[in-house]
Amino acid sequence: MLAGKARWMGACGLAVVVFQLPAQDCHVALRGTIVEADTREPLAFASVSVQEAGRGAVSDENGHFSIPNLCEGTTYTISVSHVECAHQTRVVQLTENTQLDFFLPHNAVLKEVVVAEKALAAAPAQAASSVSAADLAATQGVNLGETLKKLPGVTILNTGATIAKPVIQGLHSNRIAVISNNVALEGQQWGAEHAPEIDPFTADNITVVKGAAGVRYGVGAIAGAIVLQPAELRREPGLGGWLSLGAFSNGLGGVASGSLDWRLPGRSLALRLQGTAKRSGTLRAPDYWLGNTSAAEYDFSAMAAWKTTRWNHELAASRFTQRLGVLRSAHVGNTTDLQLAINSDRPLNNPDSFTYAINRPYQSVQHQVLQYKTSLRLSEKWKLSGQYSFQYNYRREYDVVRKSGSASDKPQISFRIWSNTADLALEHFPIGHWEGGLGLQVLQQLNYVGKGGYIPDYRTLGGSWWVLERWRRYPDPWEYELGARFDYRRSDISYAEGTFLPPNTPRDTAVQFGNASATGGIIYHVAKYGKITLGSGYAWRPPHVYELFARGIHFVSATYEEGSRFLVPEKAWNSNLSFDWQAPKLSATLSIFRNAVQDFIFLQPTDELVLTTRGSFPLYRYRQSNAVLQGLDASVSWSLAPAWSIEGRASVLRAQRWQNDSTGQEQRQREWLPLMPADRFQYGLKWQLAKGKTAAPALPGRRETYVRLLATTVLRQTRLPQVGLLKAAPAAFTVFSLEAAHTITLRQGGQTLDLGITLQNLLNTRYREYLNFFRFFADEPGVNLGLRAKWRF
Repeated sequence: MLAGKARWMGACGLAVVVFQLPAQDCHVALRGTIVEADTREPLAFASVSVQEAGRGAVSDENGHFSIPNLCEGTTYTISVSHVECAHQTRVVQLTENTQLDFFLPHNAVLKEVVVAEKALAAAPAQAASSVSAADLAATQGVNLGETLKKLPGVTILNTGATIAKPVIQGLHSNRIAVISNNVALEGQQWGAEHAPEIDPFTADNITVVKGAAGVRYGVGAIAGAIVLQPAELRREPGLGGWLSLGAFSNGLGGVASGSLDWRLPGRSLALRLQGTAKRSGTLRAPDYWLGNTSAAEYDFSAMAAWKTTRWNHELAASRFTQRLGVLRSAHVGNTTDLQLAINSDRPLNNPDSFTYAINRPYQSVQHQVLQYKTSLRLSEKWKLSGQYSFQYNYRREYDVVRKSGSASDKPQISFRIWSNTADLALEHFPIGHWEGGLGLQVLQQLNYVGKGGYIPDYRTLGGSWWVLERWRRYPDPWEYELGARFDYRRSDISYAEGTFLPPNTPRDTAVQFGNASATGGIIYHVAKYGKITLGSGYAWRPPHVYELFARGIHFVSATYEEGSRFLVPEKAWNSNLSFDWQAPKLSATLSIFRNAVQDFIFLQPTDELVLTTRGSFPLYRYRQSNAVLQGLDASVSWSLAPAWSIEGRASVLRAQRWQNDSTGQEQRQREWLPLMPADRFQYGLKWQLAKGKTAAPALPGRRETYVRLLATTVLRQTRLPQVGLLKAAPAAFTVFSLEAAHTITLRQGGQTLDLGITLQNLLNTRYREYLNFFRFFADEPGVNLGLRAKWRF
């Protein structure tokens, strides 16, 4: 709520009383600097305004502000505030150009987890949902998908109990951009069973931007973006950090994560080291063990930042390593085994016992990122920034084999991808109430398929340019945003020697695509707490290499898939209308959206079987047709009493495509899209320790003390395509969860201990999710008790 208000008012407000005099000279300027009182660090994006004069300003990255054309001899009341600092007011009478500095004391405000981009442009004029601090703390020990699933409009596409990837308003994978510390994740995210390689413990702020976001986040973001930002590096000299421990009953899992920050005395250099280790054993459904669902993950990251008078620099590196067991009973060798497994109410060939061992089938993933960012303050109004990032992703998939010796240690499929990205942006602070910038990006990728031959090797080169501007004039309630972008991609494709190719298929070929994206938005602020946002955007996505050239067995889904080199890019026109109200006792959001996608790419089942050395598999082909996805997302929280509140969330989606009739004529008929989320509702009751009665004083980032009972109801998905179903969609279900958290103040210098407990699937309910590929074989995990503790020092 605070961040949303900050985007309107710039984080600080100002009131002024003016006494008009005849023939006044109104050419006086008020300039100054806003800094934090204790550290003397400049405060960026503090808001300064002269209400009676009808103008204001926002401080730049050095804390400077300037308000021209004020009247000589006039008395003004000037108020300054910042989202992290206490409000401050002064009364002055200007007789000449005046320098006025403000020293704001730090205010311990509990900030919600909302992305504040480091670019000068404000948050997008699109529907967005943010993960609250309490929800982030409760789910950081699991995975990114679990962290996001409480947001309206966000669901999870699962491959068993260990692999989860986010779905935004029905779309996922290459249609969503995942941005971590301003770097777009470049991995093998095209696969439905390929989860994002992200450690949630590295994120302090997470938000989901819904709708076409190609201008801001690049080609392919036709469904939106998930943006993660780390916490700011330490601003005061000395050491600080946190240590988090967690344990889970289902799978007897544990997680340990910690971060150490250090700022050198008398210097601008700040450092951070962070690491996470997770280990869990076999998960359990209410009635049986889910064989081979153990998991292990080890992550590490480091950051350094320093600055001079005009330059800012940041260097970061991270490594993500994960090994995930895949449900053993979901491994099938042919369609006969597949049908037997589907017809059984309990998983077949299932090791029904607990173990920490990770056996075949399993996935092994590594992801490394090296990043350097810099910015140069050219003048009071202009800033030049640049960024280079290198990413290396190595994915191996191990299927069940009967071989022994060294062959038993080798993967059946392996992918490696190297990505180099360079960005350059020229941005400006408000000029005539417009702020924004323009920039360039260059991308180079090399993808090597070491084994498996499911897709060919390829090399991609790309470039883009963008421009984005936002108009804001305090206290005017209107804001406007306009943006445009052009992207170009060329991929050179090469099949390895010995690969079987159909007739007339060249061994080496190239494909290239180019198109523009655009966005426009209007924001109207209603009174003190309301906001109405109307956004519309056009985005596109070139077909991925796997959609164009895939040919082979997809082991996880037990299908034989064929791409089509005649596919053309997807083009999406997304519109959304959002109503947002953030008052002390009532918070509510309603977002209505429509996403029309031309040439939507999907996997079409056929009635053919492909005979391979591993058996017979059903044939699926990638095809295109026009599609429309529309619906609404809503959330509400209402305080019934000082300590009690109720909350609710709802997500409703309708997704259809058009197909030609059996004669192939222009006459068309509608068909429901497969794997679209069913209607989902969340509702709960929350008790929170009233303000002023907390056991710990307010500190930056401390969590609230609360107990929350939450229920999730998912209806049965009845809007299904006519072909391709192997089993009826799962029945509707309701599951309950219980959460509680409390903060204890330790004696030593403001240190705190955050304690939390969660109970997922509280009643140990048997159910299956429609968006879980393994719903054919097994139930979802049963009750899970989680304990967590976080020491901040």
